[in-house]
This record gives sequence, C-alpha cells and structure tokens, in this order.
Amino acid sequence: MNILDFLAQHDTFTYSEQVIKEYILSDTETVLHLSIYELAERTHSSPSTIVRLCKKCGVKGYQEFKIVLARDFEEYLRRVAKIDANMPFDPKDTDLMISTKIARLTSETVGETQRLLTTRTLNHCVDLIVSAREVTAIGVSDCFLRLKDFQLKLLRINKFVRLIDFQAEQFFLANYSTPQDVAILVSYSGKTAEIVNDARHLHKNGTPIIAITSAGDSPLAAYATEVLLLPNKEQSNIKVSNFSSQIAIEYILNVLYSCVFNRNFDNNYHNQKDTPISRFEF
Repeated sequence: MNILDFLAQHDTFTYSEQVIKEYILSDTETVLHLSIYELAERTHSSPSTIVRLCKKCGVKGYQEFKIVLARDFEEYLRRVAKIDANMPFDPKDTDLMISTKIARLTSETVGETQRLLTTRTLNHCVDLIVSAREVTAIGVSDCFLRLKDFQLKLLRINKFVRLIDFQAEQFFLANYSTPQDVAILVSYSGKTAEIVNDARHLHKNGTPIIAITSAGDSPLAAYATEVLLLPNKEQSNIKVSNFSSQIAIEYILNVLYSCVFNRNFDNNYHNQKDTPISRFEF
C-alpha cells in the first residue's frame, strides 16, 4: 500500500508516532529533505520512535522510508482528484500541492474548452476576423486584459483591433460599427450589462458578433453571430478567483490568433520576424 495512504488510514500508532505521522502528512515535501535527527527535533520525538513508525509502514528504516515516501508522494501528486474551479486548493495544502492543483486545473480547463469548439464555428469566426474591415473587441475587468494581449498579438502581424479601456467609451465602438466589421465580445456570464448593451447596438448595425461566453442561452449569445463557449465551472459567490474562466478565455483568444496567423503563415511570420520590436527579448 502507498505509505501516505497507510498513514492516513491506520490509527494503530502510539501518541509519539501519531505526532510524527501527522507531521509527515501535513508537510511531506519537507520531510523528504530532513534527516532522522531533524525530523525527531521537529516532532519532539526520538530517532528510535521514527524507526518504529517506519517498520510499521513495512520498511526497514528511515532511509528506505524516505525513498518509498518520495515515490508515493510523486504518485499522489499525479493522481490529485479533479479540481474544483471555485476552490482549487485547500488551506492545508503545501505550496507544491497548490502548484500541482493549479497545473491540473489549467490542463482540465483547456481540454474542456477545446472540446466545446466545432470546426464550422471556429472556421467562421476566423473568416470573419480575417475579412473584416475593422476588428472591435469589448470586455471589462480581467476579460479586457485578455483582449489587450490579443490586440498586441494581432498588431504584430499588422491586424489592428479597436479596444478602449473605459466602459463608457466602449459604447462608441459599437455605435459606429458597420456590417463590414466584426466585434469580439467577452463576458463569462453573458449577462454583463455594458457588454449586452453594446451587443444590442452592434446587432442593430448589422455587425457580425463573436461572443465568448459560458452561457449559450445568455442575452449576449442571443445577439451573437457565433458563440465560442467556455466551460461553465465557476460560481461568483464562492470562488477564490476566476482562474478557470480566464484560462479558458485566454486559450480561445490564442486559438483565434493562431488560426488568423496561419491563414497567411509565410507573410505573417516574415512580417513579425522583421518587425524591429521583435528583436527585443522579453
């Protein structure tokens, strides 16, 4: 049996052994770097007590215990359960465990977002961006920051995106749009009042709308020409941050940029390579 599972599931330990056990379970990563004397000092026990605990776990001594513990801890990190997007880590998690869970959340979110894409929708969205006279992007708060990065990427291949950081002024981007333009609107809920209002004006002007949202039946989606769906995993009243939604939005925007780039790969590659700013390292 995995040593971590054994320690967690068995209670046939003396009081001193129990203290050592709890320390190992609470900070396994640190224990892997401790000598037997250092562990004894931190748990107010003795090396002999630690050895007895090791033997109860089925190994001969502390050195073998650490070797098996390292193997089992690595396995434990690999089999971390599916992550809750609202609460991806626990108060007792170590820094390494948090890093593992955030990596897992990132991987799961990207995978789920990719599975929501369809060939027809993605192709049409890219066609709209490539053929547009002007590209307008509208989002608020963190969504705006993701769009700002998208704007910079496209600027490097000579495709300008109209983007304004003040919500009140974003209205004018929508109000003066034309059917020859395309608008990319980002709202996780699809209910953000400013975004929906702008979508209404864009729709009135006949401007194609690409909506990036988690709600296919939202007010924003109702005005959209195409909807790029995000995994609906977050609840605003309990989440510690919007990790999942922003990972998904960034992924979608990176996909759009990459597909636009690929439509004229050779020209875009050489233009970006020959741009003076591209010679600077970031």
